[in-house]
Amino acid sequence: MPSSQVPRNVLIWHVHGSWTESFVAGRHRYLVPVDAERDADGRGLAGRTWPQATEIPVGELSDTDVDLVVLQRPADIELVTRFCGRTPGIDVAAVFVEHNAPRPYAVDSVHPLADRSDIPLVHVTEFNELMWDNGSAPTRVIGHGVADRGSLYTGEVPAAAAMINEPVRRWRTVGADLLAPLSRHVPIEVWGMGTEGLEHDPRCGGEVRGRGDVSGAAVLDEVARRRVYLHTARWTSLGLSLLEAMCAGMPVVAVAATMAPLAVPPEAGVISADLGVLGEALARFVSDPAAAEVAGKAAREHALAHYGLDRFLAKWDRLIEEVCA
Repeated sequence: MPSSQVPRNVLIWHVHGSWTESFVAGRHRYLVPVDAERDADGRGLAGRTWPQATEIPVGELSDTDVDLVVLQRPADIELVTRFCGRTPGIDVAAVFVEHNAPRPYAVDSVHPLADRSDIPLVHVTEFNELMWDNGSAPTRVIGHGVADRGSLYTGEVPAAAAMINEPVRRWRTVGADLLAPLSRHVPIEVWGMGTEGLEHDPRCGGEVRGRGDVSGAAVLDEVARRRVYLHTARWTSLGLSLLEAMCAGMPVVAVAATMAPLAVPPEAGVISADLGVLGEALARFVSDPAAAEVAGKAAREHALAHYGLDRFLAKWDRLIEEVCA
């Protein structure tokens, strides 16, 4: 077997579930730390079924052969040093995946690894790479990868669907304040952690319904029954939920912020910073199922071409070999 095909032992903390699910679908052996508390530093698989991933107690890490560490939080560097007895970038190969757009201000945000030339900094969008001050860190962009579950879209329910985690707490960041005014045009149903609180929040009136946190693939089945997908985030990385909805065949109406204008082509929906335009687009798709279906097909084609899982894993394979070599 050529060296480029040798599976590596990759240590990765379970930080972002959807992204991790795509990442561990590759051909390597993925070691996911677990502790007795199953807290943020030892969540393990958290009930997920990932065939290539194995839970490993943090107490066993020092005796475990690790080829590559995937860092996702600045604190992960200290965790690797403490539990593995090795320094990332020096004693063991490492990459840092930056999932987030810089906060609070792009112009003043220096990345925590900006002075580390020994650890590649991998951004999940070109927007993030541009907005962060990366200093001397070598950077790479590897966009999201989405598994294709087929065209799930039926659009039988004349309403808009959104997927937003913790909208009440994250409010303006995720554009939760836009839900009420947009719901004057069409009913809006929202899935995700903490969405039940939307209906009890005095800031959110109108035809907005929180549907709660539906686990696994079931949520996309429900979302795809709605006529159009709504993406309201003001300042975030490109959400996997948006790409999953596109891959399912849903037309999109999205706020023109961060990476969304580059991820959603004009034929797949409407992208705008004008609330009136967004509302009219929602109403048009809900009232015209044929137009919604055409845009949804374009969204699916674009998502498969640009955010397919095979392409994502192939790019990671090349980087993993490069760093481990």
